[in-house]
Amino acid sequence: MKRTIIYLIIFSLLSLFGCHYQKQMNPGEFDFENNWEMQVTAKDTVYDFKSGDYFYTNDTLFATVSKPLDDKSNLHYTISIPVESIKTIEAQKMDVLGTVSIFGAVALVIYALSTMGDFSP
Repeated sequence: MKRTIIYLIIFSLLSLFGCHYQKQMNPGEFDFENNWEMQVTAKDTVYDFKSGDYFYTNDTLFATVSKPLDDKSNLHYTISIPVESIKTIEAQKMDVLGTVSIFGAVALVIYALSTMGDFSP
């Protein structure tokens, strides 16, 4: 039982600290279909979008933006940003291969320790 709890804690911590990175690119390099969290720098302002708050159609990025009206309510509206006016896009992505490699290495170490007898309950 102790071993199972330790395994769960280790794998939970690893999933929290997976291999994430940020990449800056121009609009031609960005894949809008994956719905990453991103920061868009346009000619006049910088926007932060969460995944699911935007969609891309006909060379235009449409996004839902909220602006606080008072303490309890927000105004939600949709903006459109033509691709020509976007300077850069910075997206947070996850390196699946790096995360899987870390999981595999930790699993091997745990397995080696558990077979040695020092790690048994």
